[in-house]
Amino acid sequence: MAVALRSRLTTIGDVLHRRFSLWLILTLSFTVGYYLLLMASLILRFGNLPNYARVYNWPESVWTIVRSTPSIRDMPPIIAEEYLLEFGYMNYDYGLGISEWALNIIPYKVVLMLVLSGLLAANLLLLRTKTSCSTGSRLKAGAATGLGAGFVAVTSATMSWVVCCATPTWIVGLSMLGLGVSTAFWIEPIGPWLTAAGYLLLCFSLIALSKPSDTGDGQIVEPAPSPQISTRKGAHA
Repeated sequence: MAVALRSRLTTIGDVLHRRFSLWLILTLSFTVGYYLLLMASLILRFGNLPNYARVYNWPESVWTIVRSTPSIRDMPPIIAEEYLLEFGYMNYDYGLGISEWALNIIPYKVVLMLVLSGLLAANLLLLRTKTSCSTGSRLKAGAATGLGAGFVAVTSATMSWVVCCATPTWIVGLSMLGLGVSTAFWIEPIGPWLTAAGYLLLCFSLIALSKPSDTGDGQIVEPAPSPQISTRKGAHA
């Protein structure tokens, strides 16, 4: 079993090494596209363009937390909630204004999205690679990849809405879709479990898709070029 797993990991490494540039482009594109999609959903839902942007001194905030938090165990969850950027719509009908909705860029969540995007890109590249994985297994792995990516994407959203106490959390998206606020807050605790399940599905799919080709050496078999027929006038496909 250890040999088979090592062989599959070798296949994954070979695919990423051969197509590293494409993998990197896909990873960054998925991450940026995810946040653009969140912003577009907020604009379409509320009908207002963002009218303010804030930049937070994230390193200074982290250093303040490290210096002022007695327990080391309490530091990571506090740091994980620190903002880097915030884009939103401010309603000035109430004195100095109130933020009706916002998209928050939190470094911890960005890291989660980069990991998700990297796994998703690797799965897509393996789906396009000729291995011994059967068509049925590819379809199942593709479905698991989509489901896992959906779990992580939904639970990694950092949108805030004044109706939901302006807390940047993934349940804001559910509330925007019509789910009751009280019901959304009731299911919020399962967010970490859904995230973990999503990553597990992506990892299992990656392993399933990396079954080495039946070549005896565990190497990837590239699709063969189209045969050519030589004639007196030249080579034609």
